Amino acid sequence: MPSSTASVERLFSLMNNLCSTNRNRLSQDTLTALMMLCREGCQQLSDDQTSKIVEINKKMKQRDIAL
Repeated sequence: MPSSTASVERLFSLMNNLCSTNRNRLSQDTLTALMMLCREGCQQLSDDQTSKIVEINKKMKQRDIAL
């Protein structure tokens, strides 16, 4: 059992930052991919993880507005 819950708290904070009122319809796969990117960074992800994130983004529908 960890002596501190700081790492879990950081993940919850990251998730709360990603799931804002403007992004309230993120799927579980998209949220997981975004959290992995934010937490690990592109250089730390394996090729399988990176390709999975790319596939998730390809499946997203086109946005009506430019960000």
